[in-house]
Amino acid sequence: MAKILVMLVTGKENINTEMVAFSFAFNAVKNAKSNLEFLFLGRGVQAANKNQKSSPQFLEQINILRSEGIPLKICKVSMAGEGLTENDIFSGLESVYGGVEVDSRIQEGYSVITF
Repeated sequence: MAKILVMLVTGKENINTEMVAFSFAFNAVKNAKSNLEFLFLGRGVQAANKNQKSSPQFLEQINILRSEGIPLKICKVSMAGEGLTENDIFSGLESVYGGVEVDSRIQEGYSVITF
């Protein structure tokens, strides 16, 4: 079984790429039975901002990933860099240090796919 870390690093300037990341993650688990984690990192944390125009679409995608049991994590440092707090993001995302998280997953044999 493949182990994949999907990193969303694209910000709101490219909503299509963000949606592709969600779709890829869902299909990798649903169809390929991959062991997958999803990380909002860098400008990608913008997709977890519940106070933006596109938030209903992003929340729908996040809930789809949750329904498949995919762990959803968000980088604390990236959030601070984008001026976001825990109150600004969707509930249920695990706050982590992105660099540490990526390194840990690589050490565990995960492949990293970046969108």
